[in-house]
Amino acid sequence: MRTLKKLLFCAAGFATMASCDQLDDFIGDGGDGGGEEQGTIFENKSSLEPLVAIQPQFNFVEAYSLISSTDILDNGFRLVGAQDGAGFLEDPNSDGYMYLVNAEDDYAVARIMLDKNLNPLSGEWMLNSGVADFARQCSGTMWDTSIHGGTRDLFLSASESFNYDVKGIDPYQAVPTPTADFGLDALGEFAWENAVPLPRDAYSGKTVIIGGDDDSSGSEGQVTLYYSENGDQNLDDGKIYVLKLKQVSDGSGGVMDTAEETIYNESNLDFGSTYDVEFVEIENGAALTKDEMEDACVAAGASAFMRVEDVDYQKGSDAAGRNIYFAVTGRGPGRGTYNDWGTVYKLELSEDSPLTGKLTQIISGNVDTNNADGNVASLQSPDNIAVTENFIYTQEDPNSFDRGHAAYIYQSDLNGNNTKVVLEFVIRQDLDPTGSTGFSGEYGALEDISDKVGIPGTFLLNLQPHYWESPDFQNVDGHDMRTRPEAIERGAREDDQGGQIVILKGLPR
Repeated sequence: MRTLKKLLFCAAGFATMASCDQLDDFIGDGGDGGGEEQGTIFENKSSLEPLVAIQPQFNFVEAYSLISSTDILDNGFRLVGAQDGAGFLEDPNSDGYMYLVNAEDDYAVARIMLDKNLNPLSGEWMLNSGVADFARQCSGTMWDTSIHGGTRDLFLSASESFNYDVKGIDPYQAVPTPTADFGLDALGEFAWENAVPLPRDAYSGKTVIIGGDDDSSGSEGQVTLYYSENGDQNLDDGKIYVLKLKQVSDGSGGVMDTAEETIYNESNLDFGSTYDVEFVEIENGAALTKDEMEDACVAAGASAFMRVEDVDYQKGSDAAGRNIYFAVTGRGPGRGTYNDWGTVYKLELSEDSPLTGKLTQIISGNVDTNNADGNVASLQSPDNIAVTENFIYTQEDPNSFDRGHAAYIYQSDLNGNNTKVVLEFVIRQDLDPTGSTGFSGEYGALEDISDKVGIPGTFLLNLQPHYWESPDFQNVDGHDMRTRPEAIERGAREDDQGGQIVILKGLPR
């Protein structure tokens, strides 16, 4: 690997940390987003300062802007459309990298080529709203063969609305074909927020993909599982399952077995208690429409969650890869549901099979006056989530409801304790032409790229400053949504939002 000499040099004590960071330096002319190689990874590449504020207790973490919608790259590429899910790979044709990222509100997916110091070189649209099964592409995960096994890298881009599929995109595609259909039909139709393959040795020789169903109607939100016992990248003949509680609270601090005919939801779980769960099969699931899937989930007794958002697994070992974490965004106060402010769960899958496990609610914003039902009184609408070897990073989306502060990212330990605010979204009035900014900003993927770049604690973070709007951001992804009357009739619109991607240095793993 190209970073090996650098790592050995530094580990041997022949250089300071500062000089280690500069071993690969080039002399350049500063971060204007124009694509020329600069001196270090850790400097602003964009003309716009990072739209995040590091909190005092994490003053050892640094943020740098990688690319913003103010920047136009040498090939004319401009970043737009609410950056959400992403995947990061080494570029096999250079010593640089590629970053695939969903532009959620543009119904698009971009590929950004980076040099070895993460300077943006060029960009192109791998997918846009011209595809037959257009959709809001929300969270996403790179199937990286070095991590997940199989024979090819594949970006799994999850579709939340209109067309409810998971799209598998070849990250190395030489000539993007934005009109192609990349749907992975075997995973089924849900309001997909993410589809996350487990590492190859979590269940050796098998394919396991955990998904989040971002729904609040019908069967409400499910935790989904795609499972094939016929190889470690089998995306054709697996079965579809949904999570079901085998035990619930007995109302006095204990647990009891569930009644088979009853649908249970988060109100049947006590914060901090652990319950047995199983995954039940949805018969012929790949052939069902979204509405039929809702009915099938009810018929199977699937447990209901108030909008399952992002999913991730613990890093570090085979056993760790069976520890799954997922965020449930909630519905907001006063709306008559069982989850006002949002929750985070830990799902520990059994070693011998992914179809059974134990579930614990470990983070909750539903804190009552006695501080008994939750543990994070400031939490509002947890959305994306990132899990490392030692920490959970929970990211807020306060666009539908808020507690009077812009979006936070929290750090917790792996049991949801010792929660601290790492950073806060910056709301810039000068970027808001309407003057009604509010707290309309949220986070997309928080991607740990440490192992790829050879520097621990290096992450990329996607930002969605929904308040930042301009007609200059419309129709730059290769397709004008306004040419599709059927899309407009279904609630889609040509988006005019800007976005930003930042580099974080020194974030604990």
